[in-house]
Amino acid sequence: MPILSSSSPTLGIIAEAAAPSFLSGPLPMLVLMFAVMYFLILRPASKNEKARRERISGIKKGDEVRLSGGILGIVHSVEADIAMVEIADRVRIRVLKAELGDVVKEPAAKAGEAKAKAS
Repeated sequence: MPILSSSSPTLGIIAEAAAPSFLSGPLPMLVLMFAVMYFLILRPASKNEKARRERISGIKKGDEVRLSGGILGIVHSVEADIAMVEIADRVRIRVLKAELGDVVKEPAAKAGEAKAKAS
């Protein structure tokens, strides 16, 4: 078995095949991909959901809402977790507030107050 000397060509090959650095491995790439996904997808989606929940929790009589099935209606009354929504003339349904899709339009009085605050 030959002993490797400093003039051996095999020693040069072994020296060039140094251990890879930590930054060239797969773990930093996974962390970077998760960070990008978080800031581009997850964070904005959670902000939108939080804003929607706040709008739903603040519904009042007269607000126009969209139900999760796509039905539009006007809130007739609100109890703890249930809203009475009028979807047609004299047709009212009881809906869980959690199943309301979003507030489509607030009453004219509320819209005027919102514009006054924005100015």
